[in-house]
Amino acid sequence: MKASYDFKGHTVIVAGAASGIGRATALACRDAGATVEALDIDEKALAQLRAEGMSTHILDIADSNAVRITVNSIVARTGRLDGVVLTSAIQTRTLIDALSDAEWQRHLDVNLSGIFYFLRAVFPVMKQQQSGSIIAFTSGLASNGWPGASAYSATKAGIVGLVKSAAHELREHGVRINAVSPGLVATPVFLNSASPEELAMYERSLGISSPEEVVPTLMHLLSDAALTISGNVIERRLVPRSH
Repeated sequence: MKASYDFKGHTVIVAGAASGIGRATALACRDAGATVEALDIDEKALAQLRAEGMSTHILDIADSNAVRITVNSIVARTGRLDGVVLTSAIQTRTLIDALSDAEWQRHLDVNLSGIFYFLRAVFPVMKQQQSGSIIAFTSGLASNGWPGASAYSATKAGIVGLVKSAAHELREHGVRINAVSPGLVATPVFLNSASPEELAMYERSLGISSPEEVVPTLMHLLSDAALTISGNVIERRLVPRSH
């Protein structure tokens, strides 16, 4: 059985669209007919998406004023906002007793506060429409932890509480929000933070997904096939490889 989606006439924002899951999602939504607004801090990578026919915006998600201005400009131009996919994140591995104030704060600013800034900006638009779907990303490290990943893990645990509380606020307005825990995915955030030994261990056991393998779950959550799904943490669990 095959699933197909028709997003014609709909506007989807993808934050963190320059690479990984964000890029794969932006391309899939464009192919489904959506007007895609691609946001990222990486200007060079955004230029490639602009060549693919998308509207692009250079944005540091940790800048609350920039988030507000960007969202308002998109809505003023497109007239609506149907989907928001928030993939932006950073992860560096530093043991707690070596973790600087600045590094800790940057994780909070990007991974948690940045998501909050986006929710605050898009809530009024979607509430007025009485429709819309928002997707944020948590991680298995939120509950399992990992050496050196305390800052990242803490922010991803915070996403769960943020999303679940937001779902209560949005329910009466017909707007949905969910968190996705995508599992092991070959994104720059994961590949650039994990050690070679860690990557080899995962490749031998569970395997590592491509960003494109996460996209079907996201397309379902964005679509009207998921009208009753909100306030959930959707976990993609990889099946261990047989030897």
